[in-house]
Amino acid sequence: MSQLNVVRRCYNCGAILQSEKPGEEGYIAQKILENSPLDQILFCEHCYHENKFNLTPQEALVSPDFLTMLSDAKASDALIVYVVDLFSFECSFSSKVNEIIRSLPLVILANKRDLMPKEAKDEDLREYVAHRFRASGLPAQKEDVVLVSLSSLGDTSEAAKLIEEKRRRHDVYIIGSVGAGKTLFLSSFLHDYTNRSSRSIVTGEYPSTHLRVMQIPLDSSSSIYDTPGTGNENSLCGHDSALARALTPSAALKGRDFVLEEGSSLWIGGLARIDLLKSEKKVTVRAYCADAVDIKRIHPNKKMDDDYKKSLEKGSLAPAWERVHSLHDLDIFDIPVTETGRRDIGVAGLGWFTFEGENETFRLYVPKGIGVYGSRAKVK
Repeated sequence: MSQLNVVRRCYNCGAILQSEKPGEEGYIAQKILENSPLDQILFCEHCYHENKFNLTPQEALVSPDFLTMLSDAKASDALIVYVVDLFSFECSFSSKVNEIIRSLPLVILANKRDLMPKEAKDEDLREYVAHRFRASGLPAQKEDVVLVSLSSLGDTSEAAKLIEEKRRRHDVYIIGSVGAGKTLFLSSFLHDYTNRSSRSIVTGEYPSTHLRVMQIPLDSSSSIYDTPGTGNENSLCGHDSALARALTPSAALKGRDFVLEEGSSLWIGGLARIDLLKSEKKVTVRAYCADAVDIKRIHPNKKMDDDYKKSLEKGSLAPAWERVHSLHDLDIFDIPVTETGRRDIGVAGLGWFTFEGENETFRLYVPKGIGVYGSRAKVK
């Protein structure tokens, strides 16, 4: 289910592009549709004169300065401490970052363990996190993963012990997206920190960059570097603070079950929609989202799209987002499920949806540029 097939649309009018029925909504010449790369600007014939384009989900953004700093880390064979938000980290990777740090030793701090469902087992979560790192190109094992629930005075002794074991007296670079928990880890780490060198903790610009970095001595020749958070613009939590608060669970997640039949749909707040396009039987979908997220099951009907447009326009489901008022504001992906067993479909910052995979096809609507993923189940 790692395959995501983009449903290509006219950005101007939002119509799904098709080449079978000239003169009807969304028509585009078959040659153009088939030969155009996914990131190319495309319009239906009617809107061809408009100058807008439809984006596919973006990777997490990183600056050239950040890559320069990581190149130094690679040159010094540093240890990378990668902090992730266990609730929603699957779309936070950058291929450019991963290419640089792939050969370096790695410790993964998976934060917000306390927000995971009570049925989630530590061993399964550690293996899941390692699997997602491997899927992104980083050779992680579950032994590299430490589950934490970070606070300013949280216990980081297990993480600190693993870091000391794996760094081999080399430097340590702490990286992760904005909001993952790097600052909380450093606050807790410093609470029990003893400076065993003659150097002081300093904050300043990293050499040859404009990055503000805290440098914490570990011994006479090595340090921890607390680096700026990488971008999370491809997450729903990366744009609006009020929306982020509504989407972030305040306690352990509780799954909500919905039974879908072919043609039915789940409307998730004013932010996303999942349609079951194809299935030989009914499918039970368990939604793991914050309690503040309204989820509505819709039976198959011919007026579904019109009703959904009205729901978005009125903001009748919470939370709503000022950037989403119509279908034009959403990207659409078809997700064919070829694997069997427990599977997830997730939306960056919103949560995930678990079901039993058995040759289903889902259609997922999300705000433009927001990351989506398919994976083995996070919670078995």
